[in-house]
Order: sequence, then C-alpha cells, then structure tokens
Amino acid sequence: MFKATMSHLSLRTPDIAALEGFYVDSMGLAVQERIDGNCVRLGWGRGHHAIELVHGDTGMDHFAFEVHGDNGLQDLCRRLDRAQVPFLEVSPPGNHPKALQVLDPDGNRVLFHGRVDRSGEGAVGIRPDRIQHLVLSSRNSARLRAFYLDVVGFRLSDRLEGDGFCWARSDHYHHSLGIAQRSNVSGLDHFSFDIADWEQFKRWCDHLARRACPVLWGPGRHGPGNNLSIMFRDPHGYLIELSAEMELYWDDITVQQPRIWEASTRSTSLWGVSPDLGRDG
Repeated sequence: MFKATMSHLSLRTPDIAALEGFYVDSMGLAVQERIDGNCVRLGWGRGHHAIELVHGDTGMDHFAFEVHGDNGLQDLCRRLDRAQVPFLEVSPPGNHPKALQVLDPDGNRVLFHGRVDRSGEGAVGIRPDRIQHLVLSSRNSARLRAFYLDVVGFRLSDRLEGDGFCWARSDHYHHSLGIAQRSNVSGLDHFSFDIADWEQFKRWCDHLARRACPVLWGPGRHGPGNNLSIMFRDPHGYLIELSAEMELYWDDITVQQPRIWEASTRSTSLWGVSPDLGRDG
C-alpha cells in the first residue's frame, strides 16, 4: 500500500523577496536555506522546509511527497516501470534528500523522496502545524486521476458526481491530493496548511485582518473530508487554505468505500460561504 505525506511545495515568483516577506510575516514561516540567490526555502526553523520559492514566472515549479516505509520508494519505482512512466533519480541542491522525479500526465513535476526531519512541525504560535495537501486543476481530470490512483497508488476517498472533483489520500488523512476538472486551466489550484482547531481559526482570521489579507471563503466546513476551512490569497495570487479537523481513515484495519457527493455548493461547504470549487480560471 502506497503511504506518503506531502512534504513541500515549490512556487515560482518574479519577486522572491516580496513573497518571502509574506510567508515570514503573515504565515509565521522561517527562512531555512538560500540557494544560489534564486531559491529560498521556508519552514519551521528546523527540520524539512514546507515552501520553496524559486525565481521565474508565477506558477508551480513542483510539489513533493515523503514516501513512508523501508521499501516505499522501490515499490513506487516498480509501479512506474510497469506503467512505462519515465522517472529520474535526482539530487536536489541543499538540505534535500535524493528523490524520484516524475512528470504527471499534465506535465506537473512531482518529487517522491524518503524520510525527512519533521521535528519543527506543530510548534505553538501563529503559524501552521504542517503543509497538508494540494489540489490540481486539469483539463482532463479523468486521465490525471487514473495516474495518481492506478499508477502512484493514492486511494480515492470522495468525489463529486461526474468527473468534476475528487479527493485522494496517501496517509491517514482524508486527502493529501485533490483533482479538479477545469475547461481552460491546469496546474496548481490551491494548497493547504493544517492548523489545530476552531479556536485557531479565530486567531488566524484576526491575524490576517491585521495584515490586510482578506479571507475569501469561510470559515466553513467541507462535506468531503469534514474539515474546517478558510481560504485567502498570497500577494502573487496563490490560493491558500487553512484546514483543521480533517477526517481520518484507517486503511490498515478497515475497508472504506468512496462516497459520491452531489455536485453542489452545499457539498463543498456544509455551512459558511462556499468556495467555488467548480470554477474555471
């Protein structure tokens, strides 16, 4: 069984200093590493980084998952070989383990690597506990879903009616990856940090208000995943979610059948202002 947890997200930006300032001041992250003047890694002050900023046109550079188990990476290699999916063994610069680099059917670059130091996660203060999941937009969500479920080994948790949206898991949490059908855009839709609980949401909303960063959606509760949520954008337009109380799955001792949700705003927001997860653009 494929088991993995999201480790970091790499974002391209034409102005690293401006975006770095937001993630340090507003998100409470710390600069952990600078590489060649064109890359900054941000995290918790110790352990593995959560966000990487690289110089370039705005867009996702790559995302990465820490693969669990002594044979996790070898098993993944065998699945990729069977599916005739090319991959490279790469050694990213700086404090980063060796990794398998894969391009998914939409051309998104994904790194899969072994164990990283997570000792900095979950500290107190106005900062997230960890990076939790991301959602990919796709013009062909059925093809992308088949790659991550049938080849990589994610497990389907929930989906909306039709091919509009699905949520997939790779560890105990309801989803570490979402895939959304879009007619005119592909790539990163949004990414999420985990926070502790409802009390933290009130502190975060006040904190973002003091920094003139408006909350776009929420607070609310998603149907799929049952998690609390707010969403807002960073200065370069990347959509960020803060999430808490996500539903847990225990695949080692039970069998869960994916649920099919009505394709409506009520499914994606049981209460609160709804994120338009079916939007284009």
